[in-house]
Amino acid sequence: MSSTTPADQADPLNGLELADVAPSEIPPLALYQSPWTISLAIAFAFRGAGTYVIDDIDNAGVARGKAARQDFHALRKEVLSKKGWTNCRPLAAFCPDGLLFANLSRADYAALDRRVPLAVLARQRSTTVERLVRDTSRRHGMWSLAGPDRAITAVPLATASTGLRDIIAKHEEAVLRTLPRPRDHEPALRRLRHLMPEPTGEGSLLDYFRRCLRRGLELVGSDAPVLSAARDLVPPDGGRLLPRFLQGDPGAVDVYNEAAARQGSRPVGAGHPLPYYTVGLTDGVRTDLHHAAQPARDQIIAPKILALEGVAGMALPRTTAARSTILAREHAYRGLESGSSQVFFETNWLESLASCRTEVRVDELFGPLVGGRQTMPLGELVAGLLRHEEADEDGDGQSPAGQWTRWALHQTLADFRTWHHPVLAYAVAGDAWLERLGPRSYTAYRPTAARAGRNA
Repeated sequence: MSSTTPADQADPLNGLELADVAPSEIPPLALYQSPWTISLAIAFAFRGAGTYVIDDIDNAGVARGKAARQDFHALRKEVLSKKGWTNCRPLAAFCPDGLLFANLSRADYAALDRRVPLAVLARQRSTTVERLVRDTSRRHGMWSLAGPDRAITAVPLATASTGLRDIIAKHEEAVLRTLPRPRDHEPALRRLRHLMPEPTGEGSLLDYFRRCLRRGLELVGSDAPVLSAARDLVPPDGGRLLPRFLQGDPGAVDVYNEAAARQGSRPVGAGHPLPYYTVGLTDGVRTDLHHAAQPARDQIIAPKILALEGVAGMALPRTTAARSTILAREHAYRGLESGSSQVFFETNWLESLASCRTEVRVDELFGPLVGGRQTMPLGELVAGLLRHEEADEDGDGQSPAGQWTRWALHQTLADFRTWHHPVLAYAVAGDAWLERLGPRSYTAYRPTAARAGRNA
């Protein structure tokens, strides 16, 4: 088994840089568990261009540790340590307490610790670091759908309906919490319920998610189909790379293990499973694959993300482009020549809200940044928060409390730019905002000019 060289570790992009590409050249492919987060944001910003796939091979979100339950329910996400351990893995449905309310449930507490020791902040509040982090994420956080670790494709809608109603209710509460004027409530809730309809009827959770995403596509005049990853995207027999892994082909194994090392996941070999699992289309059970096997009639063999084949143009937010998991995929897809690739988009999501005059509440944490105002037009709130985000980040001369607020703002806006929370944004800002929305950049990793010259 080979490993990454020091040069590779020092330069994880390994001669690559982000370069502009045209959506017409590489149409976006939205592959996510949720019909309400990034897929919907892509549909809105690109007016339904591209391909839309529900990742129904994965689960819809699960609780961890003591919080684990096998039924579908809404769970308050908590960060349990400054290293980022949490009590759940939110995937299909989650929402903060309001539009542009502080959301620290995915915040980088280690980054804050490097600027202002969390021990200092904890002492000021007569608590421990662990309790400070947990209480903060609970107070300034979000709700998530959680349920059993079963593939979405196999979950009956009736099984998930109670949890779905719970998380829909959390979205409704977030809308009402955002809007102080009762006259704005009914139209906002109507828009929200269009995207999150009552989960009734026959069929599966997959069917319901497809129906929800189609409703979003219809808002931008698109009749694009919504596909299933398990049934429409991956080859049921595992694909052409699987025999290479079964044979221990060094060309495949070494590339995969280098990519796995970049993101800290298990390598192939030495008793570890292959980068595939069988997925039951009727029971939703996923089982690691260790050797050649003939799947049952109601099973498929699905690759793990680094071994995904033939999925070009997977669209991800620009904010994720330098993450270790994303760089690992880039390394694997290129090295394995799998035909999969990634593109990165950025929208004018926040800036397009600037002309919205709807009155909204200001989160208590951000009140001091806008002169202590408790309510204000949404466009003015966006402009005020963006001004503070663009100000000097060094924090020289700021009190620990001031640095805490600045950090919370940066973390909240980064989360918003990544996940977009399009259901809340559309419910509050409406159709006029949707018309102003569009992409700002569309990029992919390409060889640098120096590397291209060497390869010429």
